[in-house]
Amino acid sequence: MSQPIQSVVNAFAVLEAVAGHQPVGLSETARLTGLPKTTVLRCLSTLRETGWLTASPNGRSEWALTNKALLMGMRSAPAGDLATLMQGELTAIREEVGETVHLLVRDGDAQVVVSRADGVGAIRTYLALGTRVPHHSTASGRAMLAAMPPAQRQQILDAEADLPGFDRDDIERHVTAAITRGYAVNRAEWRTDIAGVGVAIFGGAGELRAAVSVSLPATRLEDLGAESIADVLLASQRRVAQLLR
Repeated sequence: MSQPIQSVVNAFAVLEAVAGHQPVGLSETARLTGLPKTTVLRCLSTLRETGWLTASPNGRSEWALTNKALLMGMRSAPAGDLATLMQGELTAIREEVGETVHLLVRDGDAQVVVSRADGVGAIRTYLALGTRVPHHSTASGRAMLAAMPPAQRQQILDAEADLPGFDRDDIERHVTAAITRGYAVNRAEWRTDIAGVGVAIFGGAGELRAAVSVSLPATRLEDLGAESIADVLLASQRRVAQLLR
């Protein structure tokens, strides 16, 4: 077997470190990868020139992914086909509830946003495509957890146990409620003043494929009601199940 090209290995290590901790600076990336700062700097510069990384707009010398990684992956991954198929559904949900709708798929122990229909109000929620979010504190994540076998659910929760605000008993209550009613609710447990309602999306064989969530200011959740939003999402869930047969 031929030997790997070390410079390529280093570049991928830097790319993965940035993806997992963005925005992240030179020193922290060097610490995460165990590479010399000079090597990391060359990798960062190369990845910027090739369109994979960008300097963070926060005014500090930090780095973040561009959407190139997401778009590249979606050309070959099932998520890309699913996002295309689901875009009409996301738009239809948005038209009914007026709020931002996200489609998320699993990516390792997290979820990633792969499609979105923006809300129509002057104040709306927003997650960029490619954003990775936890399971335990989000409506989409709780809906996915409710649809998983217990062993897989525990694996996800074990991986998130060190995250801020993690309370396993509270999460189990949310998941049990989601199993019972078929949808999950987040009442600003992940982001301050931002709530959500989510459902799992299943394939033709009943396998978990993704989750769809409506994200909105917490005050509007009280006005609209979680059940009324869930009715819209569950109707969409049934339509998508037919499409994916």
